[in-house]
Amino acid sequence: MNLNHWEQLRNCCRDEMAFAQLQQLLSIAQKSPALERHYALLRIINKFQESQESLDLATIFDTTVTEVRQLLCADRACIFRFAANSNWTQGEFISEDVIPAFHSALEIQVYDRCFGTQHAMHYQAGHIQAVTDIYQAGFQDCHLQILRRFQIRANLVVPLLQRSRLWGLLCVHQCAAPRNWQPDEIEFVAQIAKHLGIALQQVELLETTQQQAIELSQTIDQLKENQVHLVHTEKMSNLRQLVASVVHEINNPANFIYGNLSHVRQYAENLLELLARYRQEHANPSQALVNRLSELDFDFLAEDFPKILTSMQLGVDRIRQVILSLCHFSETNESRMRLVNIHDSLESVLLILQHRFKSNTKLGRIQLVKDYGELPLVECYANQLSQVFMYLLTYALDALEAQASRNAEAAINHLQIIIRTGIIPDLQTGIDRIIVRIADTGSGMPQPLQSQLIESNSTRLTNQDGELGLAISRQIIVDRHGGSLECYSQPGEGTEFWIELPLRQELPQEVTAGRTMEAWTFD
Repeated sequence: MNLNHWEQLRNCCRDEMAFAQLQQLLSIAQKSPALERHYALLRIINKFQESQESLDLATIFDTTVTEVRQLLCADRACIFRFAANSNWTQGEFISEDVIPAFHSALEIQVYDRCFGTQHAMHYQAGHIQAVTDIYQAGFQDCHLQILRRFQIRANLVVPLLQRSRLWGLLCVHQCAAPRNWQPDEIEFVAQIAKHLGIALQQVELLETTQQQAIELSQTIDQLKENQVHLVHTEKMSNLRQLVASVVHEINNPANFIYGNLSHVRQYAENLLELLARYRQEHANPSQALVNRLSELDFDFLAEDFPKILTSMQLGVDRIRQVILSLCHFSETNESRMRLVNIHDSLESVLLILQHRFKSNTKLGRIQLVKDYGELPLVECYANQLSQVFMYLLTYALDALEAQASRNAEAAINHLQIIIRTGIIPDLQTGIDRIIVRIADTGSGMPQPLQSQLIESNSTRLTNQDGELGLAISRQIIVDRHGGSLECYSQPGEGTEFWIELPLRQELPQEVTAGRTMEAWTFD
């Protein structure tokens, strides 16, 4: 107030003391808008501090626009965020406080090419725009059209910077009529925008830190999985090397026997034929020769010796089959996938584990039931697939041994492993899948272990060969072959693993493993 106004007020007052009190009250009243803005800024900063740990931007934004609109008596206060990679030509209002007389601008997509090409760089440099009347500001029609869409007549626009990048805008709108923005009002909104920019930087830092923590955790988990896989791969490699050495040692004498049996048979037939002719031509042998023929039971020998040779031939054929299966198991060339007979892989593993079946005779009879369907050759990594079969069958054998040791009477005639194979047509993709089911009649798998197996996170499993083997099996089937490994188990009812593997889309001449249904019992 000027000097004349004060003199007029002095004349209206009864005494000098009343005039002094009136002068003090008017001075406080003149300063109250600045105090209110100061307190509003403090409230917004307090909200920042309350949300510092979670950095809940939505709450911070809502508090800010409410305080700003009410304090400046504006029609609308809002926060606009630019869309990523849009060159500031596109975005939406994400927070708003507006009086009921005007439409809400929330979540309305805005595309303003004029802003992106002509104004964005100025705002990124810190430019603040205070427009008294949009129709007197010289805006192009493309920009005016956007402003009219939101019923704006006057606006105050302050950039929101995330570090040095233009992230969005803090906008104050007067919709009913033009408005002359005061310097202290502009400074107040600029201070608010500055604090919002700090919050945006903190959010960016928090998101970066969280992302780095996630990536570090994933890297650690991957390293653990790789370490576990390397350990088990090394074990399987050592086993294959041992098997290869044994096969080599057995193969040479077995081939020697196999190669000479035909000659032995021919020699034996010739000798027996020669002895028969001697008996025909010498009808009256000496008594000593008669006694010797009687001691040797020559007639039985002549009948039984060819049978022995036949049995030896069957035995050496079986040895050669075993050697062939062991050779399949010990192959180390896994540089690429190849077509594999799944049944041969299963038989190779069963041969390696045959001693485990026989070792349980004191606990009860173990029955291996094989229900093999007709399967085409499958394109896969043969060694890795054999490794999976080894893990799952070993887990089944361990479960049966544990079941039998806890309740030997109940285990008698109830220890059983069932292997089923078949084809599952896939009408959607046109790529059929083969299924291998391995079930046991043990006590079942604990629910936590089932969940961990389904989650495919081996680092959460305990450091036991069986559990880690299951995790590695899932990794091999799911990650490396594009298949699936499921586990179905109920307490007291055993466990069944389902392995599904895709076939090649185009196979060469199809070779199938014939369907068999048999049960083997190891006594």
